[in-house]
Amino acid sequence: MGAGLTLTPTTAQAAENVVWSYAASTGGTYVKVQDSLVNSDLTAQSSVTGGAKSSSSKNSTAAANVAGLLSVGAIETSTSANVNTVAKTTTLNGWARTAKVDLLGGLIRVDALTTTISTVGRADGTASHTANTQFAGIKIVGVNLPLNIPKNYGVTIPGVASISLNMSIHGKVDRTAGTIGWALGVTLLQPTGGYPAGVTILVNPVNQYLSEVDPSSGAGLSGTAYGTRVEANVSDQIQVISDPTARVGTPFGSSNGKTLTNSTLSVKIPGLLTTGVVSSTTTSTKDAFGNAEVTNTNQTAGLNLLGGLIKANAIKVTATGKLQDGVWTSSMKMELVNLVIAGKQIPINVSPNTVINVAGLGEVAINLQRKHPGGAYFNRIDGVRITLSTAQAGLPVGAVIELGVASTAISPQLTAP
Repeated sequence: MGAGLTLTPTTAQAAENVVWSYAASTGGTYVKVQDSLVNSDLTAQSSVTGGAKSSSSKNSTAAANVAGLLSVGAIETSTSANVNTVAKTTTLNGWARTAKVDLLGGLIRVDALTTTISTVGRADGTASHTANTQFAGIKIVGVNLPLNIPKNYGVTIPGVASISLNMSIHGKVDRTAGTIGWALGVTLLQPTGGYPAGVTILVNPVNQYLSEVDPSSGAGLSGTAYGTRVEANVSDQIQVISDPTARVGTPFGSSNGKTLTNSTLSVKIPGLLTTGVVSSTTTSTKDAFGNAEVTNTNQTAGLNLLGGLIKANAIKVTATGKLQDGVWTSSMKMELVNLVIAGKQIPINVSPNTVINVAGLGEVAINLQRKHPGGAYFNRIDGVRITLSTAQAGLPVGAVIELGVASTAISPQLTAP
């Protein structure tokens, strides 16, 4: 339901020294309407990708809302990968807590949902998972729920929606093991509130994937794309961060030519910025001979920063890195629709690494491009990067605001942990 995946039961593999690459994400909410009329992907998303090294991320947001379908309060998520070179295991952990959940105009209400899901890959090629959701104050109109909700529990609001609770599905297909799960899932059985039947709503969605890789299977890949990010050192001890929005990461072992996406309907940071739809994609391929290609994009629409001091109808950035027969090539591109900074129209063909100093704001870099042609081949483009020279909207001098970011990286040889 909803996640669009089919997993078959895990079976043991005849292997003794499997190396795993990983990709995992955790979110607070996910909404999809049939025919993609509305698609709000993984609010407050945290995610990790990699292989030989451990990694972690976290994210949060004050609230999320999709009119007529979903209203929630504070969301917190964290995602981590622990690569244990002694035990020869890779463990993915996802944790999400969403408060004040109100679905379908009050038909479903929960004070708080806390979900924990883990997937472990072992050196013999086997994988397993654990999953659990804690429910605080859950009420579904017309439904009597058990005090302790079992795993993979289903109920129905007759004629309105089918509901799944405390869900997790685990399996292995070919050389990829995966776990998907969520705390609360809803599928509309008939048109409701102007939305068609088939709408999917997930709260606390978790996606975890482990792929077997051969230490000699060519290049290792990475990279990312996202819409907005804010960072500020308030003091030596405190750092204020608005984590990347609609972030997508490149799988270490490639996406096998498939385009992976993440999107959100809007971003709102009170007093600082608002956006319309933010959408990011990653597409990658590689072979066993060291050839590889990664293309990452972000498109952010309806941008308005600091009450219109910086605004744009749309900013799109694309970063591509390609390694072919030992030769690396890099391409970075920015597309603008009506970018205006302090009342000044910015041309659509603005040169790379253009810098504007705006009085009362700070330094604004446009089409900022960076690349590293040796070792791990890397490139990155920031559509707009602002470094504040004056305090703004609660942010101190030196705070950095990023708008529209895409990067790629290719390590020529994948090395086993």
